[in-house]
Amino acid sequence: MFTGASNLSLDAKGRLTIPTRYRAALGSNVVLTGDPSGCLLLFTPQDWKPFEDYVRSLSVDDKSTKPLKRVWLGCKLDCEIDGAGRLLLTPELRDHAKLDRKVQMIGQDDRFELWSEAGWLEQKELARRIDRDGLPVTYPGNPA
Repeated sequence: MFTGASNLSLDAKGRLTIPTRYRAALGSNVVLTGDPSGCLLLFTPQDWKPFEDYVRSLSVDDKSTKPLKRVWLGCKLDCEIDGAGRLLLTPELRDHAKLDRKVQMIGQDDRFELWSEAGWLEQKELARRIDRDGLPVTYPGNPA
């Protein structure tokens, strides 16, 4: 399970150094794809498979799912983490997520999200504005 947030930097070649604490769990091969929300998704190959199966099960004729499939499958890239723990992000993927120098790596259970600094700040602000009374689960700070 991937959790936690890391402030990372892209080098001049577009490489991102994966935090040491995640390297063993990620292994040397990962799957990257774009997400319609404006970030990148980073999966292990094992975790990508059920996600890909789900995406493939979505109708290509449904106007609400077709654009999602285009992004998730169209941006998919198998990548290798080098011996120094670096992951090369292609210009196309960096452009999709508007990644510049600063990158936020956010654990989301079976995957990581890679956000630009501005994109992550927007997500945090969005979370602050959500009406927590409407959440379907009990959690600390929102007892049922």
